[in-house]
Amino acid sequence: MAPLQLMRPGAEARLFATAVAIGLLWLAFGTQESLPQLARGAEDWSGDFRDYYLPNAEFAAASLAEGRLPLWNPHQGAGGPLLATIQPGVLYPPNWLHLLLPAEVAFLALTALHLSLGAFLAGCLARRFGAADLGAAVAGVGYATSVQVLGSIYTPPLVYTAAWLPGVLLAVDAIIDRPTPRRAAGLAGIVALQALAGWPYTVALTALAAALYALPLLGARAYHAGEAPWRAALAFAAAGAAAGLLAAPQLLPALELLSRSCRALGSVIESQAIFVDPPHDPALFFRNLFNHGVNDAVPGWISLVLASLAIALRSPRRGRLALLLGIGGFGLLASFPNHLPVYGWLRELPLLGDFRFPYRYRLLSTLALAIAAGAGTTALQRALVRRQWTARVAGLGALALLVLTATAPTLRGVTPFARSFGPPRSVSEKLADIGVSWRPDPFQRVFWTGIAHKIRAPGSDFVIHDMEPLTLARTAQLLTYFETGRPSTLLTLRPPKGRKREDWVAAPFFGWLNVPARSQRAAILDVFSIGTIVTAKPPGWLARRYERLTPPEAELSVFHNPHALPRAYLAATARQAPAKLPAALRLLTSDSFDPRVEVLLDDVPPQLLERSGSAAVEQLGRVAIREYRAERVTLRTSAPVPGIAVLTDAFFPGWYAFLDGEPVELLRANLNFRGVVVPAGDHVIEMHYQPRSLRWGAALAATGALACGALWLVGRRDSA
Repeated sequence: MAPLQLMRPGAEARLFATAVAIGLLWLAFGTQESLPQLARGAEDWSGDFRDYYLPNAEFAAASLAEGRLPLWNPHQGAGGPLLATIQPGVLYPPNWLHLLLPAEVAFLALTALHLSLGAFLAGCLARRFGAADLGAAVAGVGYATSVQVLGSIYTPPLVYTAAWLPGVLLAVDAIIDRPTPRRAAGLAGIVALQALAGWPYTVALTALAAALYALPLLGARAYHAGEAPWRAALAFAAAGAAAGLLAAPQLLPALELLSRSCRALGSVIESQAIFVDPPHDPALFFRNLFNHGVNDAVPGWISLVLASLAIALRSPRRGRLALLLGIGGFGLLASFPNHLPVYGWLRELPLLGDFRFPYRYRLLSTLALAIAAGAGTTALQRALVRRQWTARVAGLGALALLVLTATAPTLRGVTPFARSFGPPRSVSEKLADIGVSWRPDPFQRVFWTGIAHKIRAPGSDFVIHDMEPLTLARTAQLLTYFETGRPSTLLTLRPPKGRKREDWVAAPFFGWLNVPARSQRAAILDVFSIGTIVTAKPPGWLARRYERLTPPEAELSVFHNPHALPRAYLAATARQAPAKLPAALRLLTSDSFDPRVEVLLDDVPPQLLERSGSAAVEQLGRVAIREYRAERVTLRTSAPVPGIAVLTDAFFPGWYAFLDGEPVELLRANLNFRGVVVPAGDHVIEMHYQPRSLRWGAALAATGALACGALWLVGRRDSA
């Protein structure tokens, strides 16, 4: 009788074909022509995609098509870094497909590509744990079509980073077996790509999983060998350093932004991270598994059966597989923060302290069960059959059961991805939809309340609405002061029944802005150059203070603010801003301060000290915006006396000012904006955004590429 052969020649090609088939099948059955129109005020799982990922991808692609790296986004809030926010994934090579295809088509192609990539890498990882052809297919299908992966398609960077997770563990396992320079270089490249893909939580989760996997194995090896595994430790250190260098053009700007954003490390308190309770409820978790046979931690009940067989039937590398399952179990325990202390322990670790939504830890249990199911499929084939064809039937049966009981329910349960979202529409077009024939000033901003009304803002539209997660802290503080009277980066929401208000806070500022009931802080709208206000439930003072553009009975009310400052203007005098922000904000919004003729500065230049107490000059001069681009603004000023040119865009490191071609100091004006002292006469002011963090990152990335190349060449020489 011929021996049972479960791994045939060309296994990698068949696994690759299976992975490609997963991407193609998702395109056929997991997508739809377009999303239905939502009722006003409604949201669904596509909300973040419609309003954040899609506009950012379009903006970044348009900038790159013009030959500019999209470093700054002027369209949200008072502006802020774009590349540094990580999630747009500007430097992630696959995302450059957006340069060749329309945004929606590019997202479809990229999602299918990463589903296939995740399936292929999961299958390869399963093979290291003893899975044969069909076992590797079971692992790939189970992981790529799981709820954690397939259910995240409207959060593209989460899918992209999740696809690389099995690849990282695959490279880690290979280094543990035989640490070589080439394997270290490979791990560095995979980690760098995952870091550039744009979802920091998955990167942190991957680092945790790799550490929990490698450290026990290295410790056991050191115990049995009687010496430390220095070669493996050196390989991991080299891989980690090289990966950090390769990703430095993304990481350094991100760290610079993070420290000045609403999500500075250590800012996320536990109640913010778990303020959505249902996904973290163990009763709901087990009920979903019992009722549907699948949930966001278990890729089908069949995976539980097959994973158990992998351990019981002594599959190859059973010890390592048990360790991987233990890591998955640890992730599952961490996902129940209200009932178990594991999540609290993890919050004490660096970086993981800001890990929001603990249920995302279930990605580890999903991967572990998928890999174990693949190994269990092969163990079942070897244990129960002796004939080649019977083994194939058993393997195909396991794969079919997985597809029927896990993949199909997941596809039915998640919102299909839309193949079309329609073209971007301007603010004027959005206003026309609600019956308002109003064209806002080209450079003034629109304050549009309500999380369902984000704008894909093409051209020169500037909108303050639900802003991006790494909103600049000072911008958030001014806007929350306008709404609540407190300069906070947190916004208190209506608490659920039975929960105290002080315990119920939103995540650090997402810009869920509303209009306050009273008008005493309305000057904030003026200094932000907000000329149009759109809100569903306007307080009475809006109609008394501003020009109403819609009938009182309209579903949405639109107002014109005639008091809004121009985007660029000249101030005659300067005052020293109080050191404490609450006092400075009270002064900025007080009746004694007129932002049209004076400005608050952190430090008043000497040449303005003698004029700081002088009478206001009603007509100081003129400022014209001659050129406005994301990373470059040019102003032309004409004034009879010296003054301060103010641009109501956010002040941030990396912006530099030039007066008539000569560098000058850029001042922080009115607590958040940019100001330049200008002499009398006609002058040209240029502001350029050139962050040093990016320049340093590019230099470090070049060093990292050389280091990886050297590791690869050294490894090639050693293997020759």
